Amino acid sequence: MVLKVVVTCVVVLGVVVTPESTIRESQPKEWPCPGSTEISPCICTADPHFDMSLDCSLVKSNDELARVFSSVFPFGEFVELTIQQNPSDPEYNLNALEPNIFIGLSFERIIITGTKLTAIEENTFSDSYKFLSYLNLSDNKITYFPFQTLLMYTELQTLILDDNQIDVLPSIQSDSLEILSISGNEEIQLTDFLGTPALREIYLARNKLEELPFKWVWDLLHLTVVDLEGNEIAFLDEYYIASQSNALATINLDYNKITGISYDAFQGLLPDAVVSMRNNTVVELDEDSWSHLFDQLVPTGTLDLAGNPLRCGCDMAWILFSPQQTDLSIFTNTTTCKSGGQVIHLDVQLFCDLCLPNNCSEL
Repeated sequence: MVLKVVVTCVVVLGVVVTPESTIRESQPKEWPCPGSTEISPCICTADPHFDMSLDCSLVKSNDELARVFSSVFPFGEFVELTIQQNPSDPEYNLNALEPNIFIGLSFERIIITGTKLTAIEENTFSDSYKFLSYLNLSDNKITYFPFQTLLMYTELQTLILDDNQIDVLPSIQSDSLEILSISGNEEIQLTDFLGTPALREIYLARNKLEELPFKWVWDLLHLTVVDLEGNEIAFLDEYYIASQSNALATINLDYNKITGISYDAFQGLLPDAVVSMRNNTVVELDEDSWSHLFDQLVPTGTLDLAGNPLRCGCDMAWILFSPQQTDLSIFTNTTTCKSGGQVIHLDVQLFCDLCLPNNCSEL
């Protein structure tokens, strides 16, 4: 009945209105996508709002991909381009993207993983400069990425370059980038992040890093997450993980070679921040070095030192003797002494007897 009323009014006004379902039925089956045979083995899909996605994961060679994108595309605005492959499959040998291969086409999200690509040229995604928000190029063989073009991607928020072969991360410039992940690029050299004011999360795991530039994230006023897991860091110098944001929520330093930290190694932690340093080689928690970290985390933060050979001697007495033992509260229940006991269950009286003999009455 409602539809009849609408149609009657339209006739009176002399205007022809066709329901959306009728529009779709009157078009070719693939519309608004290009013909399926023309772009095979790529697959184009469109949702009810005509937002198109393109999956080219079955493309096996550079020539095949070039043929697909030489086809006529009725519309050039895509939500997503996906090419996800198995890097160990010998049948797939996509190792280069021809210049201007995506000319006339724009994407909001691009996911190209597991290929044999070695380089991304400056103009590869040039028609997506104003649209691209998510770029995932992980697990390829990329040695060159045009970091100098990032400023032109005005909407880019997430860049993932994990598990490639990039050896230098220059001082990049981007006003929009919020998440940068470049883990698994062994022996990569870092500079700074002065040109990325919006950056919130940095992932630099498994890069064999031994040290970082002084105050390398100091000027990132929105930084919340730093992941440095699986590197070869031995000591945290002053301002190693330090930001003026005062918003650092998650710090991951697991599986390094850390033996100790300086007093000002951490700066800008949230009161409920999580600092994880699992599986390092920390033996002592002396007050001169560790008290500033505790000042920032006690009582609602978390310090995870599981898998460290903690001596749990008088070097830790200051932690046990904190008012109501509040400093103990930030340790995880998996943090143990080398002897096996849980740190959170250490006997305060024992420390009193051994570390402050004949002076326990002052506690």
